[in-house]
Amino acid sequence: MLKFTLLVYQMCYDIAMMKLLKKADIVLIVPLLTVSLVPLIKFGQPESACYAEIRQGENVIEHIQLTGHTGITELTVTDYADGQEKHNHIRVENETIAITAADCPDKICVQTGAISKSGEIIACLPHKLIIEIKSE
Repeated sequence: MLKFTLLVYQMCYDIAMMKLLKKADIVLIVPLLTVSLVPLIKFGQPESACYAEIRQGENVIEHIQLTGHTGITELTVTDYADGQEKHNHIRVENETIAITAADCPDKICVQTGAISKSGEIIACLPHKLIIEIKSE
């Protein structure tokens, strides 16, 4: 980044020598260009490792590491409430997780699709099931 700033400064200096820019213009342009590169520092860094936390009601059922996960893992979460069995089929494929089948009436959890980024959530409210992606 320092090399880029020096390059911009050199270009501004060359233009100034041709009498197109004044000193005040250079003093304004160089800091603005430098500040515009700040997002590259923050967003250019790799993401931390992510995992999926599967909760049903108040209980954490499972933690599944997503970062670096390869292949397919499937599991079924069963809830026994109101004298009935309620099922959700969860599929972890590579670094994503999704609910592929559920016997809830609205199936919004299935329609949500696969998630993979920190902060994303899949919720099956009739079964009180939450899948949340968290970073370490």
